[in-house]
Amino acid sequence: MIPKRTTALTALTACATAGGLLWTAPPIQAAGTPALACTYQVTNVPSGTVLTLRSHAGESFGSVGTLRESKTPVTGACASVNGWVQVKTATGVTGWVASGNLRKLTSPPAATGPSAPACAYRVAHVRRVSFLNVRSGAGLRFRPVAKVRVADGRVAGTCKATRGWIKVRAAGGKRGWASADYLRKVTK
Repeated sequence: MIPKRTTALTALTACATAGGLLWTAPPIQAAGTPALACTYQVTNVPSGTVLTLRSHAGESFGSVGTLRESKTPVTGACASVNGWVQVKTATGVTGWVASGNLRKLTSPPAATGPSAPACAYRVAHVRRVSFLNVRSGAGLRFRPVAKVRVADGRVAGTCKATRGWIKVRAAGGKRGWASADYLRKVTK
């Protein structure tokens, strides 16, 4: 029996060979391992006791460490899994605690990672009365989702192009892709 993953990759390879399939996937992250992008304050721990840090989300899993109620925040996943939040202590120990023992201090940034708008651009080589299409994907075959005009001024976007396209945030906060041929970097 061929594993499902091998079958799926074989099918994708066949489709790519036959018709030029473009397939992109989000960064791979281990199942059940959420990104630790929020900060929390440990709360509701009685004085003189500790909070058990579990190996997985659940009371029945073993201890990997302890936490005390303190002013030092811990980083953690921004969403709970069945009432449990994965956290990382100041000493680098990662484990799970009940969400009732945490108070969220910060939410995740609006955009993180390599696709976060970090540079500013101006539209170039486009007539003042015309516009540059912002598309749903990096390529002409993707549908337009917004327009950027010369008069809009600066446009926020990623600092590196992907196959000649830059991920941008158009007026009104609409995100999409614009051709790097028509954008000139203003800041780094």
